[in-house]
Amino acid sequence: MHASSGFDLERFLGRLVEDGKLTPEEVKRAQTASQETKISISRALLELGLIKEEVLYTLLAKELGLPLISISEIDASLPTRLRLNPAFLKRVRILPYITSDGALTLVTSELECDNVIKSIAFHIERPVSHALATPSQVSNALASLEPNDTGDVERASDADIEQLQQLANQGPTIELVNRIAHNALRLGASDIHFEATDQGGRVRLRVDGMLRPHESLSQRDFSATLSRIKVLSRLNISEKRRPQDGRIRLVLRGRAIDFRVSTLPTQFGESAVLRLLDQTSGKLSWVELGFSKQISDTIVKIGHQPNGLFLVSGPTGSGKTTTLYTLLNELNDTNRKLVTVEDPIEYSLPGVNQVPVAPEIDVTFAKALRAILRQDPDVIMVGEIRDEETAEISTRAALVGRLVLSTVHANDSFGVIERLINLGVPPYLIGATLRGVLSQRLVPKLCKKCSGNGCKDCAEIGVSGRVAITELLAVNEPIAQAIAEREPLSRLHQLAAEAGFTSMQQNARDLADVGLIRWDSAEL
Repeated sequence: MHASSGFDLERFLGRLVEDGKLTPEEVKRAQTASQETKISISRALLELGLIKEEVLYTLLAKELGLPLISISEIDASLPTRLRLNPAFLKRVRILPYITSDGALTLVTSELECDNVIKSIAFHIERPVSHALATPSQVSNALASLEPNDTGDVERASDADIEQLQQLANQGPTIELVNRIAHNALRLGASDIHFEATDQGGRVRLRVDGMLRPHESLSQRDFSATLSRIKVLSRLNISEKRRPQDGRIRLVLRGRAIDFRVSTLPTQFGESAVLRLLDQTSGKLSWVELGFSKQISDTIVKIGHQPNGLFLVSGPTGSGKTTTLYTLLNELNDTNRKLVTVEDPIEYSLPGVNQVPVAPEIDVTFAKALRAILRQDPDVIMVGEIRDEETAEISTRAALVGRLVLSTVHANDSFGVIERLINLGVPPYLIGATLRGVLSQRLVPKLCKKCSGNGCKDCAEIGVSGRVAITELLAVNEPIAQAIAEREPLSRLHQLAAEAGFTSMQQNARDLADVGLIRWDSAEL
């Protein structure tokens, strides 16, 4: 919330507290977020979900003595007739609008815009009134404006490209990108989100599975940052209308960090997401993953079998690949040949032959797997079993003396068996090859300092780090026979329970009982 002329911010916030719209703690939380991310307090209040925008803007309009209007159908060609560039209007977040009584009004959700409104009125040489509308209504209306004749479309001329390259290689831009990357690494972020907005861009970090605001960038800084990212990842800097994928390696805090880069054209321009791929293969451990000793010991025992199939299931971002890398790290010695086929290679594992999938040159999981089998491997990791051909080759390889590790999308361990059958693998072959199935989720871990109540150490959110919720189905002889004979799921559950199987639901309850997680955060 910017300080506009005649507007007393502290008094307004105090009134919100007096009227019961906010608590003093919520105001303090928004002020902290505003200071740390360089966004206005009004935006912080809305993004943190502390107050509904209709309520906030009704009170703001009353405080400022401005009408609050509801934007209905708009004339998308009005800016062009008024000689106003739609790109400029989107940048300043002001919409020319004809009200029901025929008056020309400049509508905005911004509070510090008096000078811009005066400039627009002077430019169009017409008297205008000023009104407020909620940010979502303004954003939606601005997005529907017609482009101007010069092409308010993302087309980069040679001059534009040269300017972007110059911006990307300037000291301040290099420093900005490095600072954000350093902060992401320091905070343990898994992803950095650079998101285009109608005012420039914002940066958010995914920490412990949750997106957190980091900072806002001006239009110029955001464009320069995106250009820097594209230069580093060797993407086409002039292509803004199609998604692109690339990779960056930076040396941060004394070690090489790889970033997987994905760009995407969005409503307000290009956005990018950087996935941090920290090269810490030597530090992978079951303790750091949060696995119990019983689970990790059983996984390692399965991993040391001479052949068979070990599968991991779970949603995206549940740590499946990290689990398999940890097992590979455990098995990696001079007596075994380990080969992986991945899409893409996320971590570099010394001593392991890693093959990237490349569909553009017809290197699929299945074709790479066929070639790998001719390389005399002992252990094969397949990034994902997602089609019939890959499923068939993987199980056949496991049958003839290879240990095959992979991931499969399924809701739980028993669902993996059904998934393999649906992919055309005969039940007898699953029974003969399957050694174990691990299903896992990563859920927020309660902050040790405040026990989930919120404190400075956990940024007042009550959680810090994540813990794995797991269930491991170790396939013994009775279970293997039941799978081969296509016995009902209830029979598999019974046999697993007799062998000491613990479901994810029970594991989550156990963790909640000892105060490690909130039961409602498990999302099972």
